[in-house]
Amino acid sequence: MRRLVLGMFLSLVACTKGTAGASNDLLIVGYDREPDTMNRYATHILEDIQTCVVEGLVTTDEKMNVVPMLAASLPTLANGGVVLRKDGGMDVTWKLRPNVRWHDGHPHTSADVKFTADAMIKGDWKPESTDGFDRIASVDTPDALTAVVHYKEAYAPYLLQFLRGTLPRHQLEGRDIDKATDYNRSPLGTGPYRVAEWKTGEYVLLERVPHYWRGDAYPRIEKILFRFVTNATTRINQLKTGEVHLVALVPWDKVREIRTLPGIRLNQVLGNGYEHVTLNEKHFPPFADVRVRRALAHAIDRDLLVRSILDGLVSTVNGPIQPLSWAYEPNVATYEFNPATSNALLDGAGWMRGADGKRRKDGKPLAFTLITQAGFTIRENVAQAIQRELADVGVDMQIKLLDGTAISPVWFSGAFDAMLHWWQSGADPEITTFFAADKTPPAGRNIDYLNDAALTTLLYESDRTVDQTKRRELLQRAQRRVGELVPELYLYNTSKIDAVPTTLRNFKGNPSNAGPFWNVYEWEITAK
Repeated sequence: MRRLVLGMFLSLVACTKGTAGASNDLLIVGYDREPDTMNRYATHILEDIQTCVVEGLVTTDEKMNVVPMLAASLPTLANGGVVLRKDGGMDVTWKLRPNVRWHDGHPHTSADVKFTADAMIKGDWKPESTDGFDRIASVDTPDALTAVVHYKEAYAPYLLQFLRGTLPRHQLEGRDIDKATDYNRSPLGTGPYRVAEWKTGEYVLLERVPHYWRGDAYPRIEKILFRFVTNATTRINQLKTGEVHLVALVPWDKVREIRTLPGIRLNQVLGNGYEHVTLNEKHFPPFADVRVRRALAHAIDRDLLVRSILDGLVSTVNGPIQPLSWAYEPNVATYEFNPATSNALLDGAGWMRGADGKRRKDGKPLAFTLITQAGFTIRENVAQAIQRELADVGVDMQIKLLDGTAISPVWFSGAFDAMLHWWQSGADPEITTFFAADKTPPAGRNIDYLNDAALTTLLYESDRTVDQTKRRELLQRAQRRVGELVPELYLYNTSKIDAVPTTLRNFKGNPSNAGPFWNVYEWEITAK
């Protein structure tokens, strides 16, 4: 009966598209891809939908401040919540909010924190990353609302350890989490919404949870429908017709045409992320030569990309930590557009031009394939521009387009040569997961497969340094080393532009990877 009612509801939505706007009964989101899983720890893409269902102990707000969510407060050295042990380890005591319940009514307790850490530590399932959890020795639970996390070594980014939430022990204990389809398709959470239906290839419908722990007044909106619309043009057209009410992360080439759209406002924040080309040294060995990487960097006219394709909405960047961060280092090696330098570097690396103008070495062509997201017009255009510029210096780059969901397992498995994409970074400036030699998937996100001992040492030393002043110095040294190595081709920063109804209140956006749905519980549609 529930499925029948739900089907009738969605049919009604389809019949009234374009004739009614967003309301507190229903908000329709045009979303660029379908989730690969609803398990926050296992997904390879942004967790916007999951964030509405599964809450972390903390989140980050619109100013990139870490704020408690399921935690009652933030543990620090000053308040005694963090203790540095004489053996070099660290203990972090998390005090949990009382009276928080999972959607099935079971209390959320410290046992769930311990179960989550243990599941990650055991290594018999495949999360997206074990970063940070691999530093945990054990978790104690002296009472239901206290979890003491014992780290083998000091770990500076500890505050974001449980940003992705906790796993429900009472549902998943003793099970193979990879095969727990009930959870991975419709996770048990503590958030303001739960999954009502996931219709593969079409949508995920979330419905309001009664008696949400923040109070019965929340959330304000009854249902949120995430409609999967992979093509950017189609997504924006549906926004114009009212078939969708909100589009998160508006493609930059679509900003002009919707800037004056009635009933819509553009919420813009500078993103704590960067667009770049990952160069997979493992899959395409020529990338292991730093001269080749530097040559490719010099071959790309980033300023032209920003002025033309990107309409000046972003700025070029030269590294993985952005100016929003307290750890940002501006004085790094830069690779300005200079085809002559690019040609000289490739010649010096032994890649010589043939009669056809293409470069070869030992009879093998300098030819690789770049993957990027289909339906993301601006990325397709940038990829084509890079293709032309590399051809000018004798490099043969082909382009392969994959939809947003299909591309995720490809990058995770490392089965690609190069990839044009972005990393949306968290509030903490930790970059160990991207560049440490032992942080290749599934341990981390080093999909460049960079292996540099000096950089790895620096990164781990920064992770073990809780003092922010000392840590900043280490991270700045690490950024300078990354600049020398140029493991990936840095292009430009991210400007997060979300198209939202003018009647939607309390939408704040977010510069970090917490995403714009971090405070969805307080969103509300008003009359004006």
